Amino acid sequence: MNNKKNIIITSGPTNERIDAVMKITNMSTGALGAIVADELLKEDGLGKLYYISPKLAYKPKTKSEKLELVQIESALDLLKALKDIITNNDIYGVVHSAAVGDYYGEYAITGEQLASLIASKIYDKGLNREELENTILDVIKNPDMITDNTHKISSYQDNLMVKLGLTPKVISSIKEFDPNIKLIGFKLLDGVSKEELINVASKLRKKNNADYIVANDLSRIGHGKHYATIINDDGIYVECETKDDISKSLRKILFK
Repeated sequence: MNNKKNIIITSGPTNERIDAVMKITNMSTGALGAIVADELLKEDGLGKLYYISPKLAYKPKTKSEKLELVQIESALDLLKALKDIITNNDIYGVVHSAAVGDYYGEYAITGEQLASLIASKIYDKGLNREELENTILDVIKNPDMITDNTHKISSYQDNLMVKLGLTPKVISSIKEFDPNIKLIGFKLLDGVSKEELINVASKLRKKNNADYIVANDLSRIGHGKHYATIINDDGIYVECETKDDISKSLRKILFK
C-alpha cells in the first residue's frame, strides 16, 4: 500500500491582463513557497509535489522526480489548475501561499467613449437623481463600446480608464473540490497589532474551512526575518521568525 502523500503548493503572484502586454500584479515573489517546496522535497513520505506558480516567480532549487511544475498566470488559471489536479489525483494537502490578486482588468475605455455613452443615455431624459445615478452606473458596468484588450493599447492614448472586476476567491474553492484536503492558507496584513492579525486570520480560517492559516505582517518581513504566526482551531499553533522556520513547521503539520 502506498502511504506517500501528494501535496500542492501555490506560490507567487497572479497576473491579470489589461491588454496584450499590460498586467495587474502584486509584489509577491514566491520566495516563501519555493523554500517550503524545498523543505517538503526532503520528506521521505512525500509522493508528488505539484508546484503551481507564474513564470517569473521563484521555483524550488531541488531537482526531483517528485516535483511537477505547473505554470499559471491569472487567478482563473490557478483555480483551473487546482481543480484539475485535485479532481484527478489523491491530494493530501494544499499549501496555498500564492498572492492571488483581488482584481482583474474587466475592460478598458477612453474618457471620451465613456462620456459619449453616458451623455447618450441621460441627455434630455428628465431623470431624477436616483434614476440619473442608476443610469450612469449601468453604463459603467456594461458599456456599449470598449477598447480592445486583446491587442496592445496605444502608448499615446489619452484619458484611458480601466474598469476592475473582482477575481474569484481561490481559497474558498479548495475544500469544495475535496473536503478532506488538509488546507493551509496564508494571510498578509501590514503594520497591525498581533491581536488584530490573529483575529483576521482566524476569521479567514473559519470562513474557508482551512485547517491552518499562516498569518504574516508585512512590516515584520525583511532583513532575513519573516515573523509569522501559524494558527489552527485551537488558536496559536506555533510562532516563526524566518522562512525556514515556517517551512519546517509546515512540513511537520503535513507529515507528523
